[in-house]
Amino acid sequence: MSDIKLRHYIDSMRLLPTLIFLKLLLFTAHAVGAAQPYGKNFVQLDATWAEEEGPAMVLAPAPMAKPEMTELVRAISERLTQQEFRDGPYAVGLAETLDELARAQEAVGAREDARHSRDRALHLIRVNDGLYSTAQRPILRAILDSLRRDGDFAALDERYDYFFRLYGSGRPPWDGLRWSAVMEYLRWQREALRRGLDSDPMPRLLRLHGLHEDLLASLVLQVDDLDFRRLADATFSQLKTLYLIEDMIRPQPQPLLGKQRNGFYRSQDPRDFNLQQERLESLQRMVRGTGRGLIEELLAVIPPQESKARAEAVLALADWLQWHGATREARGFYEDLWTELRTEGLHELAQRWFSQPVALPDNGVFFERGLEEGEGPMAVRLSVRENGRASADTAPLAPRWQRSAIQLQRYIAATRFRPVIKNGQVSAAENIPVSYWLFSP
Repeated sequence: MSDIKLRHYIDSMRLLPTLIFLKLLLFTAHAVGAAQPYGKNFVQLDATWAEEEGPAMVLAPAPMAKPEMTELVRAISERLTQQEFRDGPYAVGLAETLDELARAQEAVGAREDARHSRDRALHLIRVNDGLYSTAQRPILRAILDSLRRDGDFAALDERYDYFFRLYGSGRPPWDGLRWSAVMEYLRWQREALRRGLDSDPMPRLLRLHGLHEDLLASLVLQVDDLDFRRLADATFSQLKTLYLIEDMIRPQPQPLLGKQRNGFYRSQDPRDFNLQQERLESLQRMVRGTGRGLIEELLAVIPPQESKARAEAVLALADWLQWHGATREARGFYEDLWTELRTEGLHELAQRWFSQPVALPDNGVFFERGLEEGEGPMAVRLSVRENGRASADTAPLAPRWQRSAIQLQRYIAATRFRPVIKNGQVSAAENIPVSYWLFSP
């Protein structure tokens, strides 16, 4: 072995333990940094997050009596046939009749027929008015609602991709409808991740992060017409993505290195060539600073007179720091915010945010309604210290809850709470009656 190769071999062997140590240190820091993701394994009985649970779904009409349903579907079908014969198979008015027929079919429980009728109506509108005609919107909404009612989430996922394109794929210019559609699509992507629709969630998670990055960049470029409310929507939505990245991505310890013929050491682990995993791990290592930077950039844009909007951003920042264990800094933000709210006359917000301890994150990003198959509700006595750490007294629970109560206590102990503030000071709270629902992830 030449002297140069020998020196490189010695140096690489000296460096190897350091590399492994640094990788393990990063892994350990992740493990102890963020807290239990509230909503994933347990949730308060009356918890609700309207902005994360999606648009209100219109309930399907109750099935009609057989004679009525036969007559209604038959009459509309006959009218449809007459229109086709008179005006041709691509007549403009056919789409409206097909939508009417779909509603009648759905009312009698013929959901597949209704979906077929609406699909045909969409096709006719695209032929007559163009691929992105706004006339498709109410019909597409009806299809989304129908798929959700049926629990066909794979098909719903495909339809949401078309929904996103129909409303501009997140690109400006935005009006109220287009912006709401962007937020709904991003919300759906988080729901799809929670529901585990993908065998490998990494591509969806990485794309979700990238969509937010593009959206935020487009907003900031509108210097002369920057809408801070839309920037707040996009910022808080991206913050939810960062919560998911923090929880879902598990960095792996440094793999063993194999000696190569040239004397260098190279990883033998195929995972090292997974660019998506590497990218997400890189995002995760920077996630705490990234989240803070996002909110600070938002605060720099919100006008001073918009007290409520600024308060919501400060609360999000404090909660982010608290969840990541920076409790001393978070405490300063909490107490300053409480004082500011009182000064600005926003007493209701101060009461809502700080009168009771709040499990974090308080945004529903980890909770999917309808997946909470488990046990409960279990009524406990909750105590939360000044630093946001909590414990639960489960003694009053019936013996049948014994095993579940132990698990619930562990989850609560691993959760960080927004503390109570009394007279401007963070304070402990003891023996608060709370009921929780416990379920498996």
